[in-house]
Amino acid sequence: MLASTSEEDINTYFLLYAMNKFLVIVLVSIISITNIHAQKHEYYDTKHEVGVTVGVDALSQVVSAIADFTSILVSAAATTAVTGGYYTGHYSYGDKSFSPAISVEYYYHVNNIIGLGGFLGYNSLKRDMYAEWTNNSDGTHRKELTGKASRYNVSLIPGAKFDWVRKKHFGFYSKFALGVTLMFEKQKDDDSKGTDYKDTVVIPNGQLSLVGLEAGSTHLRGYMELGFGEQGLLLAGVKYKF
Repeated sequence: MLASTSEEDINTYFLLYAMNKFLVIVLVSIISITNIHAQKHEYYDTKHEVGVTVGVDALSQVVSAIADFTSILVSAAATTAVTGGYYTGHYSYGDKSFSPAISVEYYYHVNNIIGLGGFLGYNSLKRDMYAEWTNNSDGTHRKELTGKASRYNVSLIPGAKFDWVRKKHFGFYSKFALGVTLMFEKQKDDDSKGTDYKDTVVIPNGQLSLVGLEAGSTHLRGYMELGFGEQGLLLAGVKYKF
């Protein structure tokens, strides 16, 4: 009887031990799964992202450079009028000086893949203006620095971002945006009697970035994109996600 009781006690002991081990494993598993879920949940709850980018070869800068021919025609007519017919003159331009294409963007993630928002972009182009004069009487020619020509481009481009890979410390995405750019042009002679030409043009514009990579923490990341449009052919920046 005693031997039987001892055997039951031993079996009970091992059963309780096994149950305790099982409960510990279950509890550890639940805690681990909860922590993992909490980390993912915390990251995927970053619905908002705000970024600042710097790019090269923005579309409006390319357009600005190509559009110089039209500006020369307008300026030639103006400078000829100033001479009173004694000289024939036209403007020529010095080397181009571009500012970086700077943009501030915001996207709101409606789900884990799609983010809706857009960006506000700015860039500029400046060139020295030279007046080239030909004396109509003796044919002599002279050239002198006379002022500045500039274009300031401001863009408002709504868009969408598509997160193909969305990890805790890494992301791969594409971006498409379409909007408008206001191109403010000014050409001003240093001489008050010279040309003071101003014009504003509105053009459709956008950005297509097929390859976008981001890396960092769940909240602060650096990123770069290869694409075409108003943010540039190559751009890089920093974003904050919350």
